[in-house]
Amino acid sequence: MKYKKAINIWNMSDSEIKKLQSGQWVYGADIKNKGMYLGMKKSGTIVVAWLGNASQQKSYKGYIKALSNYAKGV
Repeated sequence: MKYKKAINIWNMSDSEIKKLQSGQWVYGADIKNKGMYLGMKKSGTIVVAWLGNASQQKSYKGYIKALSNYAKGV
């Protein structure tokens, strides 16, 4: 599947969000607030690694991996 330009995730239904590819760039309302979509839990929780939060972590890769595992339920 090909990645698309950053998508406003706030304007999407749950069924549309479930179809997103993990790693797709998304934003919430303002395109300056970008994040990486990592998945949706069975409970319906949408998991996104927001860049503002990621930049404050000691290990960017570790942060992404931890959230990705959370999205997968690992």
